[in-house]
Amino acid sequence: MCAFCNEMSTAVVTSKNHGVKNLDRLLVSGSTTSAVTDLVIPALLLRSTHATWTELVHIYVPQSPTVAFSARDVRSPGITKATEIARAAGFETVVRSPGGRMVAYDSGAVVIDHLDRTTGIRHAGSATFAANAESHARVLRGLGDVDARVGEVDGEYCPGEYSINVGGTAKVVGSAQRVTSTGSLFSTVVQVTVSDRVRAVIADVSDALGYDLRRSSIAGLADHAPALTAGEVAEAFLNDYRVRLGLTDGPLPSEVVTHASTVTPREWPFHVDDWSRANPVPGA
Repeated sequence: MCAFCNEMSTAVVTSKNHGVKNLDRLLVSGSTTSAVTDLVIPALLLRSTHATWTELVHIYVPQSPTVAFSARDVRSPGITKATEIARAAGFETVVRSPGGRMVAYDSGAVVIDHLDRTTGIRHAGSATFAANAESHARVLRGLGDVDARVGEVDGEYCPGEYSINVGGTAKVVGSAQRVTSTGSLFSTVVQVTVSDRVRAVIADVSDALGYDLRRSSIAGLADHAPALTAGEVAEAFLNDYRVRLGLTDGPLPSEVVTHASTVTPREWPFHVDDWSRANPVPGA
């Protein structure tokens, strides 16, 4: 696994596309190591009204086993049981900011959070999903023998028209979006190596929530290209965002990371939006 997966990048480099430092369009790598902090950060960034950046992409390999619920999942009568199942399996349970349905992952995955303050609600929606899915599938096809296709497969978890599958049989990438008056958050989970515990918790939590699931639809890229690691896949996406969008490497806003790190959940699942709404970054 590459070094950035365990340590937050702080380097700022010259943008290849612009020849000058472009500090308002940032590309950030590395996990904070806390599942709660990782998911609170984009919610806080989305709410910030005085940010100096206009576009920020955070790509990381999560260090904590996580079950990320959506607001839709919370409305299920099975949410209490689902939370108990996930926590008994050693997973943090968090209600994330974007929509969709539940997803579970650990250090075998790559998470991409793309925040855009220039995108109003009129410019977000299915077109955003389609464009990101095509770009992400192209990156995956460049990694080797990966027949990445855009489209939902029968019985997949967190089903969506713009999921990415391999060979039309198993889902490997899912995305969800949140749009507010201050911008948009497009979040993507790429499953690279799916451990037995991740497979089991997706199946058991889906069952508790009353969702249909075909277990054979759960897959990772390494099921088809065994040599791939999460670190290598993360590096491929970092390079794509640098070239495709001309983003400049840099750190997350330190005040946001510090504030997110103060979270002390009092109940589970922890609601990211409830906390970030009640606890905005001071001065943001």
